[in-house]
Amino acid sequence: MGGVDSAWIKSFRDPALESYVGEVVAGNIELGAALQAVEAAAASARQAGAMLRPQLVAVGSSSHLDRSGSGSSDSSELNAQLSWELDLWGRVRAARAAAGANYRATEAEYQDARLSLAALAAKAWYLATETYQQLEFAREIVEIQQKRLDLVTIKFEEGELSPKEKHLAGADLNSAQDRLQQVSLAHRNALRTLEVLAGKYPAAKRHIARRYVPVPSAVPAGVPSALIERRPDLRAAAERVATAFNLVTEAKAARLPRISLTASAGRTSSDLIDLLGQDPGFWAVGGNFIAPLYQGGALKEQVVVRTAEQKAAIMLFGQSSLNAFNEVEIALDGEAILTKRERYIKGALDNNQEALDVAQKQFDAGKLDLLSVLQMQERVISAKIAWINIRNARLAQRIELHLALGGSFD
Repeated sequence: MGGVDSAWIKSFRDPALESYVGEVVAGNIELGAALQAVEAAAASARQAGAMLRPQLVAVGSSSHLDRSGSGSSDSSELNAQLSWELDLWGRVRAARAAAGANYRATEAEYQDARLSLAALAAKAWYLATETYQQLEFAREIVEIQQKRLDLVTIKFEEGELSPKEKHLAGADLNSAQDRLQQVSLAHRNALRTLEVLAGKYPAAKRHIARRYVPVPSAVPAGVPSALIERRPDLRAAAERVATAFNLVTEAKAARLPRISLTASAGRTSSDLIDLLGQDPGFWAVGGNFIAPLYQGGALKEQVVVRTAEQKAAIMLFGQSSLNAFNEVEIALDGEAILTKRERYIKGALDNNQEALDVAQKQFDAGKLDLLSVLQMQERVISAKIAWINIRNARLAQRIELHLALGGSFD
């Protein structure tokens, strides 16, 4: 089944991300268990196909009889028995077709799990980058609040400010330190998530990218809805419908007679045959006829069960298709909105930075106090936090779009 389709991952132009996603696909424990389910379904399909072939078995027996006062006798028999069900009504063929469809559905579900896991890994990767940058900014805010408290304390001691301003500055510092602890924990948890996804111990020591890659180029205009047809979850749902149809055929055929051809050949050895001088070898051919006459309505109800399952599979396929279109529309709409939001947030960041530059010049010229400059610095950092948040949101949204489309835009 090969590696995960990384065409959409390559669009991010992030070699570190590609390497990590490959590591996750290779090492994730749950995905490994899903692969075993595929192997089991494949074996079941081969097993069902084997019932269309002749069945050959060997049978042997040996016995010793000891009669009191009358001596003893030995006998043994070895023969080969061949049987072949003619499958006149297609029961076995339907079972084989159902098993094959079930295997393809299981394989498609595995592919869907791989795609979902790759998307989850990519989002977790960029979330770790976001929390790292937030951690940097949280430290800067603590430094600013500490400088602010020091300055307010000096002004308070000189009688320029009241105790209220000093206490408020202390509260702001404590809040900033609390925020730093929260972000630090969030970052370590993000690292642990990366490690667990890759099947590693969650030691929070994973090396990550500390800066974002640029958001990939814009979505091509007129992305065709037919792209979602390649979604593995939709393929799985379609195969489940095929499985249900074949199981209905099998259940109906199970109510009809079964005819099998049989043949056997072997060799028998016993004291009686030796006494009569008979040839110990033998062979025989014939046929078997089995017809279900009365089973309390079990076979009839089995048809009802399979028919209901078939209708349910059709309904679920329809709902899955509708959900897929909904996910694509939501992802495309979110892509457009986040692009606009990014532009506005970047504009706010630029304006705050320009205001800080002006405030810094006024402070250097003695026209503005340091407290005002520190407040402007905090505004700039808050704008930077919003900027990194929206960039991560855009990357995550692009990943969601690729997941909704089942791969790249090609």
